[in-house]
Amino acid sequence: MESRSYTGVDFALLGVAGVIAAIIFTAAWQVWYALSALGPLARPFSVGLWFTGSIIAAALIKKPGAAFLGETLGALIEAILPTPGGLWNLVYGILQGAFAELGYRILGYREWGVKAGILAGALAGIGELLASLIYYREFFEAVKEVGGEVGLTTPVLVLVYWLVANMFSGALYGGVAAAAVRAARE
Repeated sequence: MESRSYTGVDFALLGVAGVIAAIIFTAAWQVWYALSALGPLARPFSVGLWFTGSIIAAALIKKPGAAFLGETLGALIEAILPTPGGLWNLVYGILQGAFAELGYRILGYREWGVKAGILAGALAGIGELLASLIYYREFFEAVKEVGGEVGLTTPVLVLVYWLVANMFSGALYGGVAAAAVRAARE
């Protein structure tokens, strides 16, 4: 049985994962803005990029807590950089990392590949929606506006759509991130 204690190499890999995640997170703003130009319902399809820090860290370190720490560290670095989210990026990172970690926990910390990346990425979408509901005060107004634009008569339908789109985006980018780490290690 492998040790679940973190070594110096694990912390070094966590630092690398955090920096890679921060670079991806910072670039993700451009994808967010590009998809926003297509309309508000396209935005959630970019958020999975912000969940990749947890997947990269978990796939590299393969120990409990790596997903949470990788996402949180990446968000902390992004928060320090001059990005639109500022310090709120850290709140997002903590919630997204906690839900991504839940995916690995559900799998008993025995799976670290693409399947786990897909599950962890999808669950991180729940954390993103919760963070948006906490942070983005105008979220409900935006939900009403989007609902009116697309003919959805209830904000609940828009919230369900947003959650499903978040989870789909997270699953997609989570699977890609896990596959990329696997390919880089081979």
